[in-house]
Amino acid sequence: MSAVTRLSAELDGWTAAWKQLEAFLDRMDGVADQDAPHVQTVCALLPVFNVIERARRRAVGIALAPALAAAPRGEGLPNVSVGSLVGSESRLPGAEELEFAVGTIGADGDGKLTGAAVLAGTVTLFAFRDEKHGGEVAVRVPTYDFGPLSASGTVEDAIDAGLFTTDQRKDAAESGVAELGTWTGLRTTRRAELKTTSETVSLSSVLDGLSVSSTSSAFDPVASGASTRQSECLADRNVLLQAKATLEEQGAAPELTDALQRAADSLQASATDYGAVATALQPPRTVTASVSGLASLKTTLRRADSPGIPGQLSNELTTLDIEAGKGMDEAVASRLAYPDGSLRMLRTLEWSLRFHWVFRQRWFDVRNRAALAPLLKLVLKPFCDSLTRVLAGQSTGIPLVGPVALVKDTLTQATVLSVTPTVDLGQVQPGHVANVGGDRPTLALVLGWEVKGAEKRLRIAPLNVSIATDAKLPGVAGLVRSGSPVSGSAVSISTQELMEGHAAAGPQADGVVQEIIALGAKLSLILGQVGGALGLVPSSVAAPYPGQTFKLLPPVEVGATRLFLDGVPLTSTSGSSKPMQVARPGELLLVRGADDEGTWWQGVATVDTVDVRTGAAARADDEVTTTPTPLCCEDDEEVVVITLRDLQMPKALVRDVTLRRDFKGFGGPSLATGVMLPIELDSGTANITVQDGGVTKTVLRDPELRAATTVLKSWLGVPT
Repeated sequence: MSAVTRLSAELDGWTAAWKQLEAFLDRMDGVADQDAPHVQTVCALLPVFNVIERARRRAVGIALAPALAAAPRGEGLPNVSVGSLVGSESRLPGAEELEFAVGTIGADGDGKLTGAAVLAGTVTLFAFRDEKHGGEVAVRVPTYDFGPLSASGTVEDAIDAGLFTTDQRKDAAESGVAELGTWTGLRTTRRAELKTTSETVSLSSVLDGLSVSSTSSAFDPVASGASTRQSECLADRNVLLQAKATLEEQGAAPELTDALQRAADSLQASATDYGAVATALQPPRTVTASVSGLASLKTTLRRADSPGIPGQLSNELTTLDIEAGKGMDEAVASRLAYPDGSLRMLRTLEWSLRFHWVFRQRWFDVRNRAALAPLLKLVLKPFCDSLTRVLAGQSTGIPLVGPVALVKDTLTQATVLSVTPTVDLGQVQPGHVANVGGDRPTLALVLGWEVKGAEKRLRIAPLNVSIATDAKLPGVAGLVRSGSPVSGSAVSISTQELMEGHAAAGPQADGVVQEIIALGAKLSLILGQVGGALGLVPSSVAAPYPGQTFKLLPPVEVGATRLFLDGVPLTSTSGSSKPMQVARPGELLLVRGADDEGTWWQGVATVDTVDVRTGAAARADDEVTTTPTPLCCEDDEEVVVITLRDLQMPKALVRDVTLRRDFKGFGGPSLATGVMLPIELDSGTANITVQDGGVTKTVLRDPELRAATTVLKSWLGVPT
């Protein structure tokens, strides 16, 4: 079995391996999407219940402590420790209670269940850097809504005091039917355990205990308390309105959103009353010396504490408590349902991925070192060697013995050369270069050979034959005549010819020069200019304006057929004493820039022609091209116009667009799968970043990788 056949089979295996992992990730994403409306509801309602508890404290002086902060998937929240999840009896049930209900239950040394909740610490498995995920997106598991858990740990007695007790779990395991506790039921239980003390009195009760004979300093706590509660009510009002907006997006019941609005209005009224009290108690506090004035102030403060019945929540907040409880119970039940609640399924998949990833990462590493990298190096080395030999003016290295000639006329872009039937092709390898002579000489990159009846044929990359049509030139444009010699003889090409992209012998021989340029660019695209993980370094092909990056006039639209340089580069920087174009026909160049959403992309452009034209001359071609000349090009202003054979870019680039040759290449795993794999799977593929407004952003190289895999697969004879 040839190395190419073995490599093709290896690529199939890598594609299958990644698709298995990708299917797992897609399944996890699907369940996360299923869970998203419920987690949004839970995270939106927890602050609402915090508001209700604060109102309860203002009314009766006693309330549950706020729930732990929560956000969907813990986004934006700091790491938490297991210790912060402990001792929740006096606070509102939060996101941790849902985790206890779906988490592992602890057991002692005899296997007896202890009622302790065991939670796995959050770990970052890898980060995506691809088009599908929009750049550098970390995969963390588990993604707790209370934030990343810094380390695995056990919370004692959490199970039996929560939503899914030990007995309920046993019943579920035996019958397949689970009856879980409700969130509101758990909250009611905790409320009932609250103890009142002499300090748990409302602010209005403090004022009620004062009279006109009380000292002025006795009113200080009331004054500061009223001011604090005014700010608290206004902040809580904003919390309710924000929750309303979020819940409306989730399609919450109108009864709930209406209750949120009415409760927000009630808090506004309470804030007004607290403000009136705080203002009245500012020095010199003349109101405290008036019996009627003080009585009126007491009435205002009692109304602020309890807008309805004294010592109770207002009707508006009571209604909100009921409606929000219904919404919370429904969301929690959907997430915890046994056995297929959305949170329960998500955690199962996350825990599975955590362990599966270890083995999959190991497979990628071992398989890459043992099989993929050696095969890629074995197959691509002849391509690199052939380029080196041609640039050095040596025999191209193709093992053709005796006179060999074409036996059929062959057009440009042909993919086979029919050669002398008696020639022995047994030693010809993919990557060898054949020197095709005649009136329109060129080089052919050989990809293999075959026998069709009595005909022997070299399979080649699309043939590059000069299509120059000047009547004074020899031969026929785009055609190599039958009888033209095919050999491994050396060609002599100067640095100046390579920089210009044209043969000194005349346009009829441009195919020789441009094929070398194309081969060098394609190897740089795959391997990088200075080599990479495979240890292959393609020989450097002389190019104009070495090391320079060119600014392009935006926008560069999807499927653009022309690029326009922002300014004409100085001839003195071209590396030549003669005027030079910035690129050569058939050359591959990188295009990088940001789209309208601020996402950075890098793709590959294949050059056709380069011309310096006036803005007016460039606009004259607008009717026959799909890419119009930028408006900023004045009629008499010179602009470099690069006509393209191909440019694949998924989004239009609207700013900071550049044209460049700084190829980094790709590691074997990304080439094998055709995916910008996480760096943990393919450290040989460079992660390119840019500074954009002070923010470091990943450049998405997916279009560049697609171009590289297309070249590689075409060289292997694999459909693309």
